[in-house]
Amino acid sequence: MDIGIIGGGASGMMLAALLNKSNKVTIIERNHKLGKKLLLTGNGKCNFTSGDFDDLEDIYNNDFAIEIYKKHDFKEMIKFFNSIGVEEKIEIHRGHAYYYPRSNKATSVYYALFDKLSDNEVRIVYDTQVKDITLSGDKFNVVADGDTYSFDKLVIATGGKSYKNTGSDGNLYSIISKLGHKIIKPLPALVGFRCDDKDIKSLKGVRVDACVTVHVEGDDEFTFFESGEVQFTENYISGIPIMNLSRKANRYISDGKNVSMRFDFCSDIPIDRFDKRFDALVEKLRKRKNDISYREKDNFLSGFLPDEISYVIMKRSSAGGRLVSDIDDGSLKRIAQNILNFNISNISIGNFDTAQITIGGVSTDEIDRTTLESKIIKGLYFIGEVIDIDGKCGGYNLQLDFSTAKAVSLSLDN
Repeated sequence: MDIGIIGGGASGMMLAALLNKSNKVTIIERNHKLGKKLLLTGNGKCNFTSGDFDDLEDIYNNDFAIEIYKKHDFKEMIKFFNSIGVEEKIEIHRGHAYYYPRSNKATSVYYALFDKLSDNEVRIVYDTQVKDITLSGDKFNVVADGDTYSFDKLVIATGGKSYKNTGSDGNLYSIISKLGHKIIKPLPALVGFRCDDKDIKSLKGVRVDACVTVHVEGDDEFTFFESGEVQFTENYISGIPIMNLSRKANRYISDGKNVSMRFDFCSDIPIDRFDKRFDALVEKLRKRKNDISYREKDNFLSGFLPDEISYVIMKRSSAGGRLVSDIDDGSLKRIAQNILNFNISNISIGNFDTAQITIGGVSTDEIDRTTLESKIIKGLYFIGEVIDIDGKCGGYNLQLDFSTAKAVSLSLDN
């Protein structure tokens, strides 16, 4: 059987590696090499899956993804990687398990897959962009840069629009739409937020642990939160918690909703209720005032928070006087409020060039959730990021690439 795979990223390579050798498989790749984005993942270390897939509530369209994942989970993928020479190691961060190749290099995953493609005698057509897909009877004709390739089955694995320089620019969305499939609006995700707040510009270069809450205003109000290290640049707020929040917030920002962000810079105070945490922090600040009453007022929080954040909080709190001893109790309460509830508005979506993934894509309503075959065109399949499913940082999206590839491999080999 002639099988065409459009896109030689993580999902396309995995599918070609899994398919039976009896198939005649061709990958059409627009770059001069496969897996360009795969080589960038995990800062070049390739965090290829997570051990925390027991709870799939944070997977978008999880009712669709859960069936695929449960049949083809991270243990199955690790077993496969072991079989092609990649041993895994686990790193634990904040109680979460992240899986990397034991070599700590994405190239180990890339070359293991690439060598398996060679063993499977997969044909790879490089530097070729697909211009059109047509049907001729039960055959798929793929028109690409002046040539036409004919296949019995066709799998679209082109990803989304993130990291344009890796070849993912969304050029196939219009062709997929022409075939009759609905495309959910693609948006950048796992990306920083742009912010024009003057206070944020002064925090350039700061890294700090915080609990971050995104609040969506309107008739139906929503609140999402993440915690971890946050990074500030001149115009952007980034870090893993910010990128994870972008998956949810960007959908609302795109719809014109008013979205704000709040930072809790003292989330280590182990009291859940805000009023009790507030009271505990005020008491802490009162003691601090007594201990360092001789300091300049602007240095009150120096040593407690990064100096840049301390300065902005003191500015926002409008404490009077010159020395710490001059800070009155009302000012202490405003300082505590700003530490626990540091508000930022005027945030907007980061761009696709820096986004790790794309949210949106081919509607899951039109894809069989077991085989990933199109419900509209028999013999057409979708895998990976081109589908409207996505997960947070930490190997979730690569695992979805691999799980969807496994599901299609079983369908095509049967």
